[in-house]
Amino acid sequence: MNPLCWPWMGARWARLLGLLLAVLAVSLPVAARAAPGNAIAWPAILFPDKNLSPYWVAELIVQNKIPMQIQAFDVDGDTRKAQRFYQEWLGGKADFSETTLDGIPILGARDGDFRITAEFRPLPNGKQQVRISSAWLHGAVPQLVSDQLQRRSYLAVPMGTDEFSDTFSFDADRVNRTTVWGNTLSVEANELYIREQALVAGWTVLSRKTIKGGTRAQVVLRRGGQEAVIAIAHNGVGCSIVISNTLPQA
Repeated sequence: MNPLCWPWMGARWARLLGLLLAVLAVSLPVAARAAPGNAIAWPAILFPDKNLSPYWVAELIVQNKIPMQIQAFDVDGDTRKAQRFYQEWLGGKADFSETTLDGIPILGARDGDFRITAEFRPLPNGKQQVRISSAWLHGAVPQLVSDQLQRRSYLAVPMGTDEFSDTFSFDADRVNRTTVWGNTLSVEANELYIREQALVAGWTVLSRKTIKGGTRAQVVLRRGGQEAVIAIAHNGVGCSIVISNTLPQA
């Protein structure tokens, strides 16, 4: 979710992915008791103070086929004490690195098959959030998303569309797949294609609207126990497309 976790990504995409994860932090389930990654031996995360109250941002997400966990805690005032703690802890591990992205300090190091990353970011309420993620980036990565689930959660997009992100999150009986796409077509062309292909695949349109002079569109679809929200926005060059599809796990 930043250049330390995703070394092949540039700063522009890292900012987009950071924004996506910030949105997911609000919507992801607090716990994923039935999630397929419960058998993974995740690395133990240390915290600088026993009086802190860590919470889950995501107990399991699969980001571009990479299993990840994200925990966080909030502090009043600055994060210098927490930064020193994670500099010492992560600094003793392999491949330690330290950088700043958009003013956010980021520390990272390797722990076995995992990359542990600590980020220090301000919150709207005036507090500071320390977010610690574990991403399985080394060795043989387990396949946690079945081919059947991939097929069930897929929505067609126009040819020539690039996929930037594919994220699965799991709850006790539900799974959410959020994909982020981009192409050079218009908002209208994207909305028409995705909606018509969805109708052919058996979806029903619950609502659709275009706002801001046609530069943004939203479509809500339903098929059986699935509900998908498609948000399309003109970005100055082409379009960004975010598809959030929630469906039963079974």
